[in-house]
Amino acid sequence: MIERLSPSHRGLRFPDELLISRDPQRFNTFLNQQITAVQRASDYLGETELALRQLARPLESEKRYRQLQRARQWVARRALLSGGTIDRNFQPCLDRPARVIFQCPPLQALLFTEQREVITFALGEGTFRHWSSLVIEPEMPLTQRIFTLNRALGQSHIWCHYELAEQRLLFTVPEDRWASLSHWAVRGGGVCFPADSLTLLQPQPLLSFEQQLQDLLTGNPGSLPLTAEQAVRHLQSERQKLHVSRQQVDSQLAQRPALLDALKAQSLAEHLRVQLAGYRGDYRGLNQALACQANLPLALVCQLVDSR
Repeated sequence: MIERLSPSHRGLRFPDELLISRDPQRFNTFLNQQITAVQRASDYLGETELALRQLARPLESEKRYRQLQRARQWVARRALLSGGTIDRNFQPCLDRPARVIFQCPPLQALLFTEQREVITFALGEGTFRHWSSLVIEPEMPLTQRIFTLNRALGQSHIWCHYELAEQRLLFTVPEDRWASLSHWAVRGGGVCFPADSLTLLQPQPLLSFEQQLQDLLTGNPGSLPLTAEQAVRHLQSERQKLHVSRQQVDSQLAQRPALLDALKAQSLAEHLRVQLAGYRGDYRGLNQALACQANLPLALVCQLVDSR
C-alpha cells in the first residue's frame, strides 16, 4: 500500500499548504511548480485507481453503467484533469511535456534510399503552414540520416529515433501539438515522394495504456487486451514512483532555513532595497539574479524600484 505522506509531514496533506501560504520565502518558483506537479499527478492516478477498484465490486446494472460512464469521462479528460502531468501511458511527466509516440511508415524509406533527394516537409495549412527541408545523400550512414531528419523536423517539435530491435522509425511530438499533425505533408524529388505535389502523411500513434484502458471500460476487445488487475498494478507502480518524488520534495523542504522572524525579514527587505537602489536603473543584471529565486518580469523590478 502506498503511504500518503512521509513521516516528516504525517497528518498533513501533501504538500503542506500552510507552509506555502505562511512561509512563502522558503519556496522558490521551481519548487512550487514541482510540488504542484507531483500532487496533481498523484491525485489523478489515485482517483483513477479508485474508480477501477469500485468497478470491481458487485454493483446494480444502473449504478455500474453510471460508474463506467464517469470512469470513461475521467480517462478521456486526462490531460486537463492531471494538468499535463500524466502522459498517454499514465506515467508521470513532471519535468517534461507529455509526448505522443507514433510511427509514419512512408518516411522510413528515407533511411535506405540510395539516391539523392531533396525532401520538404509542410506542417499546418494556409498562411500558417511551416516549411522545413533536408537533403538525403546516397553516402549518408543511418545515424547521419536520422540526425538530418531531426534537424529539419525539430523545427516543428518532432523528433525521431530508430529502434534496431523492431527495425522501425519512431517519432515523438508534444501531446498538445499532436492534432496539428493531421495537416502534415511531404514533397520529395520523385524518388521516395512525388516532386509535383504534397503527399499527406498519416502518423499512427503507438498503442497506449490510455487506449487499452478505454477499451477495458467500453468492453471493446483490443489487440492487446488489458485486465482490471493489470491496470491497477500499473497505476500502483506509477504512484510508487511518485512517492519517491514526494520524498525528494520533503527532503528539500527539510533543508530549507528556519522561519524568519519579523526583524530578520525587515532586515533582509532593507538590504534588498539598498541593492536595488545601487543599480541606478540598470535592472537587467539584477533581474537575472532574482530569477534564481523567483521569475520576476523585468518591468516589475523596474516598477518596484522606481516607486520608492
